[in-house]
Amino acid sequence: MSKLTVGVVGAGWMATDYHIPAFTSHPHTRVVAFAERDEARRRTVEADRSLPGYGDVASMLSAHDLDVVSICTPPSTHEEIFLAAVDAGCHVLCEKPLALSAESARRMADAADDAGVVTQVGYLHRYYRNYERARTILSNDLIGDVVEATVAHHSAPPSVGWYYDPRLSGGGVARDLFPHTLDVLLEVFDATPEVTDASVRYLRDRTVEDAASVSLDFDGTPVDLSATWTQTDGVSRVLFVGTEGWLELDSETLQGDVHGRPFEFRHGDLPLVDIGVATLFPASDEDAHTARIHDFADHAASGDRETAAPAARGVDVARVIDSVYDRCGVNWEEAR
Repeated sequence: MSKLTVGVVGAGWMATDYHIPAFTSHPHTRVVAFAERDEARRRTVEADRSLPGYGDVASMLSAHDLDVVSICTPPSTHEEIFLAAVDAGCHVLCEKPLALSAESARRMADAADDAGVVTQVGYLHRYYRNYERARTILSNDLIGDVVEATVAHHSAPPSVGWYYDPRLSGGGVARDLFPHTLDVLLEVFDATPEVTDASVRYLRDRTVEDAASVSLDFDGTPVDLSATWTQTDGVSRVLFVGTEGWLELDSETLQGDVHGRPFEFRHGDLPLVDIGVATLFPASDEDAHTARIHDFADHAASGDRETAAPAARGVDVARVIDSVYDRCGVNWEEAR
């Protein structure tokens, strides 16, 4: 089969470090163009990647018969770019958050449904192998009924200025970090949660919040989620407690207990050998960023619209985040 042509919108580190290489390495896609508003950045990437660059998505769509558009721009631009791509009949991979509000996300999802194109929101955590293992354990009820879950997701403060401008970001750390975890939780519980409590804090002199917490109720199962921009290296830990055991994980380690029997995985793998005083695991070549982009490319190539996280998932995630801000009395719409 001929390769699908891909146009990438945005030429920041997410595009150059992940999207362009991943689509280039996939057997059924090839990157033929990109769009970037900043002229200096555009010229640099043109020279480095030997790709034609355009000042906006409309010019790129006019110049090329694209099959796929990959969006790596600030959230405030997502809806306009997404709708233009869908109108051109392109499949769309969009970085999270899908939109600045659930209303905006719904317009995007509806447009994609009407056009019959493949969509995916670029959530990352589900593509770590430990998360895949954890979802298998949970879906098979190996720890029994989940009675509670706790998530702590703390990362370094973003280095790019638009994250701190609500007109571009649609909020602070809640809009930035909650989507990855909410995507996983929505799949695990297969239910829409109720926001029972929420708070945001401003730890430093920033326009948007850099600490947020929310209590959710998934059909009677309580889940507490917190996030901050405070850690140099970042940490993201998830704990599920069930009636027959428990599991705790991050991107590197998954451990827990099932019916009194402990287990441990590293990057989704069991130990090669356990000699009591030392447990040896295989070396890991895990690359979740490439995995998510290749997964989308597989679906786009086959025309399968049932991706891991289509635009409809982005709507559900946006609804929860909107509810967090509503409960905290924060209205980022006014800032825009």
